[in-house]
Amino acid sequence: MDENAAARFRSKIVAGPEAHDCWIWTGAIGDDGYGRFWTPAPEGGQRMIRAHRYALALLTGSLDELDEFHVCHTCDNPICVRAEDGPSSHLYAGTAAQNMADRSRRGHHNKQPAAAFFRYETKQERAATARVLRDHVRAHGYDPEAVAVLLRKVTTGQQRLF
Repeated sequence: MDENAAARFRSKIVAGPEAHDCWIWTGAIGDDGYGRFWTPAPEGGQRMIRAHRYALALLTGSLDELDEFHVCHTCDNPICVRAEDGPSSHLYAGTAAQNMADRSRRGHHNKQPAAAFFRYETKQERAATARVLRDHVRAHGYDPEAVAVLLRKVTTGQQRLF
């Protein structure tokens, strides 16, 4: 892994203060709502990699090791890049079948629960929500209450209706 690219990548992360918080990607966000990162391509020039894939590659030491895998989020936040060893990680490598099973287990199918963030949104709406979150964190840092409002569209202390 290119050390200059890794340092540039890390400079675009704002980590939440709590052990369970997301690490928010503050770089480019694609039209699908996922972070984008450009790194030197082996043949010269640059290539784009989704930020969460690059985060997990930094942990494993190689992008090539992830070629056969999906990089899955446990937090449902497409701009989270929290890749760590152990249970605090929000990212893990899984097969397509594991990704679909996890997605289904958490209610990510055609009719998703209204309380879940990013679930009812189209790709364009997800991208807009991700950019609002990114821009807020860039401007104000990681404020847990504001992040919760932006991600879940709930306020602190709000209880579920059902």
